[in-house]
Parts: sequence; C-alpha cells; structure tokens
Amino acid sequence: MGSNAPDVESPSLTVSSFLSQLPEDVRVLHDAGDQLLRWVEPSDLADPTPYLVDHELLLTSGLPLRNSGPDPIDADAFVRRLVAAQVSALGFGLEPYFSQVPEELVEACSRHGLTLWEIPHSLPFAAIGLAFSRLLESENARRLRDVADMSRQLLRSVLGERPEQDLLDALSRRVGARLELYGARGQLRFTAGARSKGALSGHSSAHAAEDAVAELLSTTLASSAPRVEHRGLETGEVVAFPLRSGRPRNRMPETTLGALLLVLPRALSPTEHSIVTTAVGLLEVLARQRTAGDLSPSQLATALLLGSDAFPRQLAEKLLAEGVGGPRRAPLRVVVGARAEREPDRQSDRQETSRQEGSPDGLEAIPEVLQWRRLWDTKLVVHEGQHLFALTRVHPSEESFATTRKAGYVVAVSSAARDGSAAAGSFSELREQALALLPRALDEGRSISADEAPPSFLGLLAPEAGRLLARELLGPLSEGGAARAELLLRVLRAWLGANGSWDASASALGLHRNSVRRHISVISDLLGKDLQDAGVRAELWLALQFV
Repeated sequence: MGSNAPDVESPSLTVSSFLSQLPEDVRVLHDAGDQLLRWVEPSDLADPTPYLVDHELLLTSGLPLRNSGPDPIDADAFVRRLVAAQVSALGFGLEPYFSQVPEELVEACSRHGLTLWEIPHSLPFAAIGLAFSRLLESENARRLRDVADMSRQLLRSVLGERPEQDLLDALSRRVGARLELYGARGQLRFTAGARSKGALSGHSSAHAAEDAVAELLSTTLASSAPRVEHRGLETGEVVAFPLRSGRPRNRMPETTLGALLLVLPRALSPTEHSIVTTAVGLLEVLARQRTAGDLSPSQLATALLLGSDAFPRQLAEKLLAEGVGGPRRAPLRVVVGARAEREPDRQSDRQETSRQEGSPDGLEAIPEVLQWRRLWDTKLVVHEGQHLFALTRVHPSEESFATTRKAGYVVAVSSAARDGSAAAGSFSELREQALALLPRALDEGRSISADEAPPSFLGLLAPEAGRLLARELLGPLSEGGAARAELLLRVLRAWLGANGSWDASASALGLHRNSVRRHISVISDLLGKDLQDAGVRAELWLALQFV
C-alpha cells in the first residue's frame, strides 16, 4: 500500500514531470499547480486517506462516487479528504463505471485546489505504476551520481591548502545554506555562504534569531550524545551537526570537538542530507588531526615537567601560569589515574607504562586528554600508556573524586608541591609519589590522596601483592591445621609487637613465657628462618599486616 512508499526527494519528481512521461491522451481537467510527487497509489476505497502518504497520485475508477446504492459518496467530501491528506493529484480512470469524469468531481477539485487527470480506458493503472517506477529508478540513479560527484569534490577540497574553508565553500554552494564551523569552546573558525534573511525572518527580531542560533550551538557542544540539533524557523531552519572525537579502543565516551551549523531557508533534501553527512565525517577527521596536533605540545611540556630534573625554572613557571587553572595561591599537585573498569597489572603500575603494547595513539588519546583537562582544570595533561597524568591546583576532595569516578577513573593524588615550587625535580618526585599510590587505589576501587595515606614502605606494596606475599611466607604455619596456624600467628604477632620480649608477649597473650618460647621455636623451624635476625623480623611483620 501507499504507506510503504519510499521517501522520494523534491523537487525532481513532480506531477508535471511525471505527466510528461505518460501518453498524450491523459487529459488535465484541472491544474492546481505543480507539486512534489512521492508515489502512485490505486484505490477504490470510499476513504483511502488512512493508507496514503503525503504527495501521492491517487488513481481511482470512480467506484466510490457511483450514485447507485443506499449511501452514495459526496464528491465534495471525497475531494476535501484527499486535499487534507496532501494528495498531489487525482487520476480518474474511465470505464467500467464512468464514460466521463463526473462534473461534480471536476467542480470539487477546482473549488478545493486538487489537480485532476482523466485516464483513458486504454491506459491501465498498472502501466502508470510501472512508468512511475522507471522514473523513480532513473531519479535514484541520478541522486547516487550526484552524491558520488559531490563526495569526490569534498575529498578534493580536503586535500587542498585550505581544507576546512574549501570544503565549506563547496558544501555551501551545493545546499544553498550559510555554514558556520565552530571549535570545541564555541569559537567561530570558518564561514561560507551568505546568511539568508528569509531563514531568520520568522523571529521577532534579528537579536532573537541570533539567540536561537547561540542556544542551539551551546546545546550541541555540551551534549554527550552524537545528536543532530534542529531549530525550526517560519521560513527555514537551523541545523547543528556535532564533530565527534571518535570512540577509542577502551570504549570511553566520545568528546565533542566542534560543530557545523547550517542556516537553511528550507529543510535539507535526502540527497543534501547525505552530502552534508559526508562533509561532517571529513570535518571530524580534520578536527581530530588538528586537536591531536594542538594537544601534542602541552602533552610534551607535561611529560618534561613531570620527568625532568633539569627543567628550567623560569620556563616551568611560565608553563604553569598559562596552563593550570584555579587560584594561583592554591598548591600544585600531580594526579595519576586509570580507567576504573580495567584489570590492573600490578607490576606495570609500579613501572613506566608509556611504551606498553596496545597503548592508544595520538588520535585515540584525544577524548581522555580533553576529559582530564576539564576534570582537573588544566592544560597540562599527558597520556602515557594506560595512565593519565595531570598537573593541577584542584583540591583532592570527595567532590572532585566523585566527579572523577563518574567519568570512569580511579586516581591517586600527590601531596602539595612545597610552597607552590616549580623547582627542578619537585614534580618528578610528586609523580612517583602518586604513581606509588595508584595500585592501592585500583585495588580498593577508590581514589586516594597522599594527604590521607602518608608515605610508608608498607603503602608501597599493593594489597593484592601483600596478601600473595603473606600466603607464600607464612604458609608453612598452616601445616598443623587452621586452629594451630591461628595460635602460631597470634603468638608471632604479639612477640614481634613486643620487640622480642618474652615477658611482654607472654603477658599480652595470657601464656607462660616458656610456652611463648616453645611456640616461637616451632615457628622458626616451620618457616626455616632465624627469628633473631632483624631483617627476618621486619619481613614477617610486614607479611602479618596482610593476614
């Protein structure tokens, strides 16, 4: 039925263009003006409108209009329903019910503005449908050639010296629109085409129209979804296409790198929409390359600040002043983080990871670097392997940790730089401090600040690794069963806690000092270690912290 008709594009297929493809004996009894023609539908229903799409040619043999029967159909009401359903033309077939078109139908079409054709009995409705299908197929082929030709032209523009400007110029000429290309912060970068006064005349004033455009742009740049935004005007519309960063291998959310805004005097046709979509894809590639290039110097500067002990102080202070937001009196800190959902490699968390196999390239790192810039209010962010580092003045509060967690990261934050120092080596020390805390943060699934976890040798050992070490070192104590192992561990902990004092440990355990001596001797034999050795005692004490 007509409801399944394809979407045919305006303005090529119209009532008059189709009429020119039909035999000359098709008579026009009333011409209501040329209109878009989407489909051809034969029907002899009294009310076919529920089954029609807009702008169809309806073919009828006049069966609903016969005067015979208890309830004949009124021609005027029949035509009014067709006009309300946006039927483009009515084709009335002669025979078998009528030898000529009823006069009341001609008058009704003239009165309500509906084009009316007289179809001779020698021209079957099926032949009309086939003729339209051939015309539609030819039109679809033309549209595909048009899209292919325009795509090649856009590609040639991208390869030129002014890729973005040349692309906008070519696209503006093709779709007849004013184009505006914006960056991620809403700055206007390039324009093409003159803004049509008619496209904005539906607003009470030019100021109101500009406000609508600004609101649309703001919505597009702030959106986390790749959604095309529309704002309808009385004589046109404004459309905004976001330029997205692309989804990297770790499946983190995309980032908006800018927007292409079109001010149109009319809605885009399907072919024009396909061409604009192609242009948006090319602009996204250019935006990713440009953003990767823009981010490279700041990432290099961050890596040098965090890793060099001989970075010039004057240059460091200049980079910090230009690159780190927040109050200048707020102390500087180093933040290191990783995606919360990844399975951490404990060994690599204690080592350099910038050369790990499979780490994202410059383009894939764009979304995360941009996201961290916003999270930590700084331009000094660098992506190294599976880690991100930032120099920031943001205080490591519950609020900042919650925001970071919502973005999908677990982080470790160093203590504050001494007196806001940019002295050589100070940031590399803070980097190592934060990096040492990260395994614990990942293991516990929460962000950690060095302020709440003062540095200690115990803190350098990740909980998972500590438990593994404790099981390996103290495992022989469980050979006599769980109850005996629990007793020996309790005795060992009390004895080490009392610095090897027999009386103090016996008092703490409620045992005789000789019993404590005997248990310690058994522990020494089972472990095969000399418990009088200070190094052995320190190792056992650390292991007990993970039991």
